[in-house]
Amino acid sequence: MTQVMDSFRPEAPPATDLVAAVHRVLAASPEPLTPSKILASLPAPFRNATPDELTDVLRRQVAAGALYEFPRYRSPNERYWDRSMPVHVAALIRTTVEETALPLSQLRRKLPAYAVPHVEAVVREQVAQGLLHRHPAASSRGGERYGARPPEPKDYLRQELSAVFDRLEKLGFNRPQLRESAMSLLQEEEWDQPAQAEQPPERPPTPSPSAEMPPRQEPQAAAPPQRQEERPPASPAEPRYSEAPSADNLP
Repeated sequence: MTQVMDSFRPEAPPATDLVAAVHRVLAASPEPLTPSKILASLPAPFRNATPDELTDVLRRQVAAGALYEFPRYRSPNERYWDRSMPVHVAALIRTTVEETALPLSQLRRKLPAYAVPHVEAVVREQVAQGLLHRHPAASSRGGERYGARPPEPKDYLRQELSAVFDRLEKLGFNRPQLRESAMSLLQEEEWDQPAQAEQPPERPPTPSPSAEMPPRQEPQAAAPPQRQEERPPASPAEPRYSEAPSADNLP
């Protein structure tokens, strides 16, 4: 009976088909998988492969650079994926900060130990690509945080208003009064005026020096002083003689 059953045992699929099936399973997975999980996800014709046969195929693919091997995590077996470690760490980080932005110190504590050495470089690359966003520190003691979405001013304003309301309640005001006063204050038109008053007034454009000063004129050379014509010194006055006596007047 055993010999009859063995004669009807389906033949193992070709290795090339098994490799293609493994790649399809890993491409559809959001994380690295152990050989047992890969085997369970394969189509029915490929599940006849033994775990050792599948592991041998996976290691050959890693050696060829077609797959990546990952450290053990919550399992005694290594894991395999068609994407590299930085891609895996980036996926872990985005999942971790999906709900709340976290600083690097808390992010390292929430990730597996094998991912910690890659956190800082991956975060920097994710921020440069716009896949992660910087958030201001939540307190004076905390550092810069990182989140899956851009920071919302409302989150920080809520913290500040809560602190302001707590201080004012100690002065005798109650929450409804403070809430109503805050809404009234925000609706006043004068709310934005202090910010506008702080801005320096616009200064008129400074005219260029060429527009203020007349064109420079080169000084003209002074004309040489005119020489007065030298006149000969006046001769002493000559005595005037009366007209010569005529013949009629002679004695």
